[in-house]
Amino acid sequence: EGAGKLAEALKVNKTLQTMDLWKNSIGNEGTGKLAEALKVNQTLQVIDLSWNSIGNEGAGKLAEALKVNKTLQTMDLWKNSIGNEGTGKLAEALKVNQTLQVIDLSWNSIGNEGAGKLA
Repeated sequence: EGAGKLAEALKVNKTLQTMDLWKNSIGNEGTGKLAEALKVNQTLQVIDLSWNSIGNEGAGKLAEALKVNKTLQTMDLWKNSIGNEGTGKLAEALKVNQTLQVIDLSWNSIGNEGAGKLA
């Protein structure tokens, strides 16, 4: 519920540049709502979603947002149980995103397969 309200505000906000939501149990549903907001937000440059139980599904939703977002420069996703599937979706998004400079995927469940997708 809280992530949904933040997402609605993020859709219309024209000044916020950094959002830190570290360790808030946002999960897949909340991540999906934030991802929809990231598709239209034009000011946010840094988002920290570390330790939020995002998983592969949430990573996929963020990947879709990254394909169209034109402002994010840093996305912190450490300790979110993201595996090879989610990593693959993020890797595909990184092929088209032209603004993201830093993505932190440490402390996830990325094996050799996922690492290969990012390479």
